[in-house]
This record gives sequence, C-alpha cells and structure tokens, in this order.
Amino acid sequence: MSDANLSLPILPTEESLRLLLRSKLMLSHAIEHATQKTEFDNMIAILGLDNTIESVLRCVAMHLDLETRTGKSFDIIDLASLAAEINKSLIDLTKTRLPYVGEIKVLRQTRNLVQHGAIAPCADLERFVTVTKRFFDNVLQTIFGLALDTLRISSIVTDARIREFLQKAEYHIDQKEWLLSIVASRDAFENEYFRRTKSLGTSISLYPSIVFGREEFGHLGGGFDAVRQELELSYLGINNTDYRRFREYMDHIPHEYCPEDSWGQTVMQRPWNRDDANFCYTFSANTILRWQSREKEELYIPKLDKKYEFVQTINNINITQNAEIGCLYAYDNHEFVLCYAPKETMRLLDRLEKNRIYSQRTERFVDDVKDHTNDVQVEILGKYKFLMTNNPERWGIILWYERMDGTIGEKGFFEVVS
Repeated sequence: MSDANLSLPILPTEESLRLLLRSKLMLSHAIEHATQKTEFDNMIAILGLDNTIESVLRCVAMHLDLETRTGKSFDIIDLASLAAEINKSLIDLTKTRLPYVGEIKVLRQTRNLVQHGAIAPCADLERFVTVTKRFFDNVLQTIFGLALDTLRISSIVTDARIREFLQKAEYHIDQKEWLLSIVASRDAFENEYFRRTKSLGTSISLYPSIVFGREEFGHLGGGFDAVRQELELSYLGINNTDYRRFREYMDHIPHEYCPEDSWGQTVMQRPWNRDDANFCYTFSANTILRWQSREKEELYIPKLDKKYEFVQTINNINITQNAEIGCLYAYDNHEFVLCYAPKETMRLLDRLEKNRIYSQRTERFVDDVKDHTNDVQVEILGKYKFLMTNNPERWGIILWYERMDGTIGEKGFFEVVS
C-alpha cells in the first residue's frame, strides 16, 4: 500500500464531480419511478437504485485512485464483491467503512431477480430507496466532503461571488425560471472571465492600439479589438463552438437584464426553455471549474522594501478611488490610462471631450506618506469604453491624452501601474 495515512474527506475533482452528478441524476430518476406504484416502474426503480450505488462505488475507487494505492483491480462486475473490496481498501487506508454493505448485497440480488427473472418487487422498494439515499449521502460526506442536497458544481467553486451566481442559476433551473437561470450563468461566467483577463499582458499591450486605431484609422481599432478577444479566448482555452453558442444566448438576453448604456440585444423569437438554461449553466459552470482546477500557485510574491501607491485624478475625477486602474502607458509625450469603472465613474470619464484640455494630477505615496505630486494639463486625443460585466455593472475605459508640458512622467515617478 502506497499511502496508509490517506486523509478524508477529499473534495472531488472536475471528473469526479461529473460522475457524482450523473449518479445523483440516476437516483432522482429511480425515485421518480418508485413513486409511480406500477409494476414496471418498480422494476425500473430497482435497476436505477442498483446502478446508482455501483456508479458511486466506482467513482470512489477512481477518486481515491485505489488501484494504484492497493495494487488491486476493481474491474469487478458483481456489486456485492465490488462493495466488499472497496470497503476493505477504505478500512486499510483510512480506517473508514462503507455503510450498508449487507443491504447493497440484498439490493443486487433483488436487481438480478428483476433483470433476469422479470420479478416486479414492491414490498421492499421503499426500504431500498431509503438505503440508497442514506448510502449516497454518507459516502458524499465521508469521502468527498459534500452533502447530497448540496451536490452541485457550485459546491466546489472556491470564489464566493462566483459560487453565489452559480447557486442562483441552479435555483432558477429548479424553479423552471429558465431566463433568470441564464442571466445568473452569464454573471458567473463574465465575472470569472474578467478576473482572469483584466491583467492579461496580451490584452493590455493591445489596448493603446485599439484606441489609436479607432481615432486615426477608423475600423483598424475594431480589428485590433477582435484580435484581442480571440487571443483571450485562446489563452483561456474556450475558443470553440460551445462558446460561440453560449455567446448567442448571451446576445439574446433581454435589455432589462443589461446596463442601459450597453448595445441593444437581439430579441429571442421563441420562448426560453429548459435546454437553453441547462446549456448555459453547464457551459459556464464546467468552464469555471476547469479554470479553477488548472490554476497554479504563484512562483513567489514580489516583496518591495517600501509600499508604493499612486492616486490618479483627471478633471477632479479620482480614478484611483472610484475605479480600478488597469494600466498606465507612456509613449513620448502621449499617455494612455486603462481603468475598470462602475457606471457612475464611466459616465464622468466618458463626458471628457476630445481635443479639450483638462487638469491631471498624480500623487505618489511611499509607506502611506505622500512624497510627490505631479500636476499637468492634458489634451484628450481619444477614448474607448467597453462593457466588462453586466452584474455588477463594470466598464473598461481607455483615455488617450497628450501632456501639454511636452514631457513624460518624471523618470522613476511612474511608468506602469497594474
């Protein structure tokens, strides 16, 4: 045995979670048939309960990599033997026992009578339903650290805000509120997408070209923006047909669920349905979970001898306080500022007029003490705004301006802040 001190529970991986969710669907399907009280439904229910337990057991073996840890093969057809072998391995590795091993054996015997002898059980069906539910719930809590009623993809999403959006999507699906579920799936996806791309070097390097191209060469800026989006999708590993379909759904969400400053939406020319909601939820949740599972820890956290902070103000609009600075760029005596702003700040910045001169102030703080202030006049040469997330309403906005004193920021004062 390679690991005699295996510590449980261990949260499921993406693959394990998919298998557990499939098992939960099997259980729900079996319980639904068990309530119908016909002989045929009773037979289907027994088969479904048996399949549920076998599916859960095989997921346990895969999740804990029992074949590698024990050197045994779990390619066992008989359910009772499979349960016994997994139970023995769990006892050896973790001092944990499977519940209801004897009942599982009886269930398999009953299942064999149903499948091979066309027997229609009735008297013990309720008992088997109870055993299967308790078995599933016990294994989930003991081995996977989850409860049966919380077995959803959202349960293992680490970011609290993203998890909340996915839980809303799941709730609205349960309530058959298809459109509301799709809106929540959109919000989960957009916020996680923003978190992963807001400081992406490829995008940051293209933003000045986008603004310059729009102001000086018309459609060239739009071309650069299209390239930026495609590179982001490739970087995130979602440049595929499923994402294109997801975007189609997003483009049909009614305008009342979008910011008033955003582009108009395409009207869905049929009612929203379960398949729409399930597709959007599954794509969003699985993509977020895949990103989460592939995250790597930082090589190290950079340490500075002092704490440096900058406060950037244009026309008395405090960008640092009321928005999130994405980047500051300096090219000759031209500068660009990229920030991510809520609606109110975005509108203030968007009102700055091209070819007009405004005051700009940059203050530097070292260990919370202001040690320098830089006041200049700047002429706005161009700007570009774009919606980043619908909820919360968050805009990206880039300002391109020229310093009227003909200088770049003082050497060493600031060049790039991200």
